[in-house]
Amino acid sequence: MGNSECITLEWNSLPDLPVRPRNAHKGQFGHVHVVGGDPRMGGALALASRAAYAAGAGLVTAVGHPAARIYLAASLPEAVWWDWPARFAGRLPAGSVLAVGPGLGQGLAAHDMVQEIGQLPFPQVWDADALNILARLGADLLVGTAVRIFTPHPGEAGRLLGVRASMIQEDRAGAIQALRERYGGVWILKGEGTLVLGDTFFGRCPYGNPGMAKGGTGDVLAGLLAGLLALGLEPGAAATLGVCCHARAGDLAARERGENSMLAGDLLDRLPEALQEKSRHCQ
Repeated sequence: MGNSECITLEWNSLPDLPVRPRNAHKGQFGHVHVVGGDPRMGGALALASRAAYAAGAGLVTAVGHPAARIYLAASLPEAVWWDWPARFAGRLPAGSVLAVGPGLGQGLAAHDMVQEIGQLPFPQVWDADALNILARLGADLLVGTAVRIFTPHPGEAGRLLGVRASMIQEDRAGAIQALRERYGGVWILKGEGTLVLGDTFFGRCPYGNPGMAKGGTGDVLAGLLAGLLALGLEPGAAATLGVCCHARAGDLAARERGENSMLAGDLLDRLPEALQEKSRHCQ
């Protein structure tokens, strides 16, 4: 375990959301490509894509298996669609951000896409099965100095370090520092008291509740983080602001729906309110 001191992230001290100018156009706010959505998990891709738009991204493209397209068509007609397996080099416009993993699966096509994304220079958020593939293929998969935010839960963190999830939970601070030493980038270790670690900061989120322990909440976080990167936030600012706004939205959803009954979609529906609260604090 390193010597970095972990601080509690306070709502009033979080990074500010950028102000949208009156003459804004969609090209100023980035283009998020969410890569996931195998035939069984199109909902994860849809949740992450919706969250990227909720964060403020100008454009969102969902990259998924053709069988998953129906999930996006039903919930987010504003998004563009690419069928995978996809190739990205030469196709991504300036201002692109990649969120890879929501509902991706671990098939051959997923491996091929993750391997290519690991070599791209665009900002990236790594989640879910992208992390499982990274654990299998190793840190050499990550080429260059692209901005990368990684968002494991304890089980994924254990696979990335080759230990049991229980060992991650026994020393969460030590685990997140070991992850950063091995893979670089900015790390978010999800769970009670989510930890965020980057070059110059180490923080713990005091918000959130057990109702967030539901399928899909991590997909919302991945899309939110990608959307904040698309707005131009630095990775550390995007990580701390994204984690706390996500947790705050979870608390708002639990207040309305109850911890037992709330779903990831309820959290996503409360995300605009959480972001507006932060915007009011910035004024």
